[in-house]
Amino acid sequence: MDISKLKIARSLYYKCLGELFTFSLSGQRLTHLNEYLSAMKQGLFDESLASCFDFLLENLEKTQSPKDFYEEYDKLFLTLKNAIPTTFSYIEEGFENSKALLNVKQILAKSSLRRNEKNFKESEDSVGFCFLLMSEFIKEENNDLAKELFAKLINKNIDEFLKLIFENQNANLYKQVALIAMAFMEFERFCFELEKPMTISSKKVQNDLSRSEFLRRESNKQRRAREKSQGIS
Repeated sequence: MDISKLKIARSLYYKCLGELFTFSLSGQRLTHLNEYLSAMKQGLFDESLASCFDFLLENLEKTQSPKDFYEEYDKLFLTLKNAIPTTFSYIEEGFENSKALLNVKQILAKSSLRRNEKNFKESEDSVGFCFLLMSEFIKEENNDLAKELFAKLINKNIDEFLKLIFENQNANLYKQVALIAMAFMEFERFCFELEKPMTISSKKVQNDLSRSEFLRRESNKQRRAREKSQGIS
C-alpha cells in the first residue's frame, strides 16, 4: 500500500475527529461536520464503519445543525461531575501538565505550528489539539513529527480515552465517533508500523477486561445492535 496516496484522507480524518474532541469559542465550530463526514464515508478504509457514518449524518440531516453534538460534548467532557478527561497528561498519569504536555511542546518547537490561544483554550496535550496537529503534519508531509507525536502520545493513550466514552451513559453520537476513531487508530498503527501497546497494569480495567478487549467487545456489541435495528441477521 502506498501510504503517501492516502495523505488527504488521513488528514481529513484527523481534522474531523480533532474538531469533534475540541471545545472552541469560534462561531464556526463544527460548521463543516456534514461535509467532512460525507467525504469520509465516500472513502471508507473499513466498510464496517458505514453504519456509523450513516447514524451521524442522519442526525445532522434531521436537526439541520450540530446542536446535538454540542450538547453531548458538554455532557461528556464539560460536566462538573465525572467529566471524561481530554488531555493525554491526565489520561496517562492521572494529573494535568505532566510529561505528555512537555512532549507535545517539544514536538511543536520543531515545527512552525502554534496553538491559537484566542480560540483554542485547551492545552497542547488535549486529544483534540493533538489530532488537529496530526492533520497538519500529514498534510504538510512532516512524517517524522507525525510519527513522533503518534508514538509518544496517541498510540499509548487513545484506547483509554475511547473506553471512557464507551462506558459513559451519556454517549450516543460520540459512541459512533469513538468507533470510527478506534478503527482509524488501528489503521494509523499500520501506517506508522507501530504495535498496539501492551495493557499497562496500573490502568483501570472494566470487569477484569483489558482496555483493548473491552473496546473490541463494545465495538462488536454496537455493530450487532445497529444490524438488528436495520433488520440484518
